[in-house]
Amino acid sequence: DSLDPSIMPGVAARTPGGLTYLQMIDLIAGLGRWARIAGFDLVEFYPPADIDGVSALTAARLLVNVVGTVVRQV
Repeated sequence: DSLDPSIMPGVAARTPGGLTYLQMIDLIAGLGRWARIAGFDLVEFYPPADIDGVSALTAARLLVNVVGTVVRQV
């Protein structure tokens, strides 16, 4: 529920004013520099509420960024 619905509309309750995609990427990168990432979870993704696959694409891109950050930590 932390991402703005403009980039993650496929949730049960959309709440405007969330983080942008770039803010989330910066958080992931910063966390990777500060500590070792041990896990990652996409908690709320509700495909029936997704609009044109935007949420699925955002989730996939975030996952790729987390995996890339973890790989760079090794």
